[in-house]
Amino acid sequence: MKTIAIIYSLTLNFLLLYPLCSFAQEACFECHNDPELVTEDVEGNEILLHLEPEVYSRSIHGEFDCTDCHASIDLDDHPGEKSEYVDCGTCHEDVAKAHLSSVHGQSGNGSDAASCADCHGKHDILPIADLASRVSPLNLATTCAICHSNPKITQKYNIPISDPLAAYKNSIHGVAILTEQNFDAATCGSCHGFHNIKAMDDPESLIHWQNVAKTCGRCHGEIYEQYTESVHGRAVEKGIRAAPVCTNCHGEHNVKSHTDPDSPVHPLRVSAVTCERCHASEQIVGRFGLSMDRKETFEESYHGLAIKGGSLSAANCASCHGIHNILPSSAPASLVYPANLKKTCGKCHPDISENVAKGAVHLTTSSAPGRIVHYVEKFYILLIVVVIGVMVIHNSADFVKRAKRRIKMREEE
Repeated sequence: MKTIAIIYSLTLNFLLLYPLCSFAQEACFECHNDPELVTEDVEGNEILLHLEPEVYSRSIHGEFDCTDCHASIDLDDHPGEKSEYVDCGTCHEDVAKAHLSSVHGQSGNGSDAASCADCHGKHDILPIADLASRVSPLNLATTCAICHSNPKITQKYNIPISDPLAAYKNSIHGVAILTEQNFDAATCGSCHGFHNIKAMDDPESLIHWQNVAKTCGRCHGEIYEQYTESVHGRAVEKGIRAAPVCTNCHGEHNVKSHTDPDSPVHPLRVSAVTCERCHASEQIVGRFGLSMDRKETFEESYHGLAIKGGSLSAANCASCHGIHNILPSSAPASLVYPANLKKTCGKCHPDISENVAKGAVHLTTSSAPGRIVHYVEKFYILLIVVVIGVMVIHNSADFVKRAKRRIKMREEE
């Protein structure tokens, strides 16, 4: 009997309160359904207060009364006072706390700082799964670009990337979502976070240089595991800022497939452009005791010359040293460890012998083989100059002799 009484009481309260809620909402629409209803903010700018009931009813909050959010409104005195700022944290406490500590929340409630309504909308908020939602994977980049592609905002706050949307649209991630509608691909929120976005120099930021690989690893788990064991990943773990992370090689918003000729990791660019940034930098090679001549000696090799000629099958840096799993040449697991060279070279040259595989690619005059090759090269150049020079002299003399003979024969006639 007690249970029945409780159910009866709850049902009665619902039936009594529901008409009041509906009445309160209808009372608001009596005025706010007027397309010409406007007010002014503190700066004197006009604010449109018109709201279509159908739009609100389709929103995720469509069943709520207006006063659930605009709690400061007193219907008996309205519009005698202005509505106070709506606190979404009343219901979304954890989200509000995360936003407050984010780069947007710490910027204050000024007109430039992104608020809940700037991203989600106001009376037209839709679920993320709805493709019409401003924060659905299909629309999130465009929503973020409202501020982040605005030159006034990017210049005012010294935001380094002036138009990330343009780059993202042409990236492998942007094409996957915007064109192919593959919603498993990365969006702005996948890399930067959603409500807890931090500045890139904040150690807690998902795009802080020491966190970039882990962030990318959310989707690229196997690659992340390889990278953390690599010489670059271990350097990052030690706090060496000069060590490359994912974005140093692949780019940021404009990440492209390795098959795209514009990609920094395209076979024709990876050696000449991407690896060169560090391995041809005097500051970096000097600081870490690396060889300065790696780029030059590679370009002079057969492989380097083939790449210059446009060969996509010729070996580049990654072909021999690895991609994400690069290890020091002294490490037994390294692809260029002496015992592994036959297998590494054998990827392109199946019948290569162990002795041929031991031949150095980066030949320098500091080693005996390099000096021998250097002197042989000089000898051949000298020999070519001498042979061609003697041929020129011989042929010139022969030409002069023949010319004189013809002249003399004409005179005798």
